[in-house]
Amino acid sequence: MIGNQTKGKSFRGLLDYLSSREQSSLIGGNMFGTNARELAREFRLSRQLNPQAEKVVHHVSLSLSPGEQLDNDTWCEIADKYMEAMGYTANQYAIYRHNDRDHDHIHICASRISLDDGKITSDSWEYVRSEKIIRQLELEYSLQQTQSSKEKLNRAPSIGQQRRLEREQQEYEQGLRDTAPEQPIKTQLIELIDRATVDKPTMPQLIERLQLLGVEVRHGLTRNGKSKGISYSWNDQKFSGTSLGPAYTFPGLQKHKEIDYQPQRDDERIEQLLLNRVKPASLEQTQKLLLEIEQKQLLTQAQSVELYKYYSAGLEQELVTDRDKKVTFKALKDDRSTLEVEEILKASPAGWTTDEAEALVLIANNQLAHLQEESQQQLSLRQPQFTSPAEDESLWPALQNYLTQKRGISSNLVETLHRKGLGYIDQQRNVVFIKRSLNGEKSGALVWDTHRQDNRCLEYDNTKRSEGWFHINLGGEPESKIERVFLCDSPIDALSLAVCDLRSHKGQPPVKTMYMVVDDPNLLPLECLKNVNRIGLAFNNDSQGNETAQVVQKMLPQAKRIEPSGLTWNEILIEAKQREMLQHQQPGRGFSR
Repeated sequence: MIGNQTKGKSFRGLLDYLSSREQSSLIGGNMFGTNARELAREFRLSRQLNPQAEKVVHHVSLSLSPGEQLDNDTWCEIADKYMEAMGYTANQYAIYRHNDRDHDHIHICASRISLDDGKITSDSWEYVRSEKIIRQLELEYSLQQTQSSKEKLNRAPSIGQQRRLEREQQEYEQGLRDTAPEQPIKTQLIELIDRATVDKPTMPQLIERLQLLGVEVRHGLTRNGKSKGISYSWNDQKFSGTSLGPAYTFPGLQKHKEIDYQPQRDDERIEQLLLNRVKPASLEQTQKLLLEIEQKQLLTQAQSVELYKYYSAGLEQELVTDRDKKVTFKALKDDRSTLEVEEILKASPAGWTTDEAEALVLIANNQLAHLQEESQQQLSLRQPQFTSPAEDESLWPALQNYLTQKRGISSNLVETLHRKGLGYIDQQRNVVFIKRSLNGEKSGALVWDTHRQDNRCLEYDNTKRSEGWFHINLGGEPESKIERVFLCDSPIDALSLAVCDLRSHKGQPPVKTMYMVVDDPNLLPLECLKNVNRIGLAFNNDSQGNETAQVVQKMLPQAKRIEPSGLTWNEILIEAKQREMLQHQQPGRGFSR
């Protein structure tokens, strides 16, 4: 089995490519989407956790040897084990199968952003780790042991050197080394050339790219005009093409990397580049250049033609310039990168040059930004940000006494609730509980009628339900991931469960736990909850609570139904408080039920 990994920026571009191939099928992963558009929309969740990250797309292909075939379930098992072993334990990913008769293989489109903490999954020693995992999977599933084309065509470090590097990396992770080991310069150079050739540039373009990346290139011709060879110098070390491997010689670049070289067209330009030393790019420029190169890999010429047909459908009667302006606008609105749109435009009958395509994209981007700004302004006017109802502070002592004395909520929890502005009485004498997004932004409010037997609340001011929840967290560290969740019908029951949990653990729960109110099961934060293994469906013990539990369990199969002994969880605290009051002969004061 051969594995290959690349990184990019556009989920939609990669997904469109994977889904557009003949005999392509989406066979697995850990996402809900069923097509490229839905999956791309779903991937936006992880993007929002780390909006500054750029190269967030991880593309893996795993290919069997000719003649070998696997069924979909086995492919999914292999993909799941591969991703877990590579460290993608809390990342979104989708598995596509391209079932060619002589080339059975899968593609994995994954987000490098972890849903646990929003951090980029480490790619340290990625190539070495991947090869080791693939060899293990070949043995486990009785597959033919395959040497990858990359292993055949380059002369990377030996097995002994790789083992030494792995050992040094383990020592670093265990604190036995002060600095992380680095890949040998030779290996780093091979990977750099691989990335610079991924979109099959011309030979002058490749040389110019390598110069910008800080690689000095030397090339000469004999009197007969034949190549003397090519050599590279990087980080004060020199390597001939032959020493790097067959794919890195001058003819090898053309044969194995498909670098386009035409002597009459290219020799003069190559000579100019070799004479005029290009100043190496900065780190930021280098990252941008590599990102652009990898983006270009996403769209082949044939794909660009198909996408042009797709975006120009229904516009055939318009003048080609007007049509292509609309094609550009539609493609950008579809979240395609500027480089992808430029490639699509080059498939137009107008024959746009690169500069002309760039100009069209720039104009469309400016128009789109202007429209989005206007749309956002209009949305802000129509849907102003939520403003919490004003509190009547004079009534807080009465509510505090009622919650602690009549409802059994611990005083510390009640004080914390009020200090954070999550529970109080407003100036219309409503008991208000504040809803928040998972990042803490206030998004709505619930009004509690203390006389309701089921403790359920109404949306404040009868407004449309907002995408926010009343929720509190206990246990763990502030930066810890949530490991337990209790979903309930009302804020008073969420607080009651929290008190029960605190008592059962004689303090804070051992892991970070969330107590969340579900006032609409269709507005649950599924992307967060589906990665939590321990979820308790602690809804009321009535028909509505049972129905809600059934709906949620279909979306979160790992969740388990837990019912209170009575109608609500707060009844447990009320009974305990009544027993306590009888023992001390101290009747409670405050609101009456």
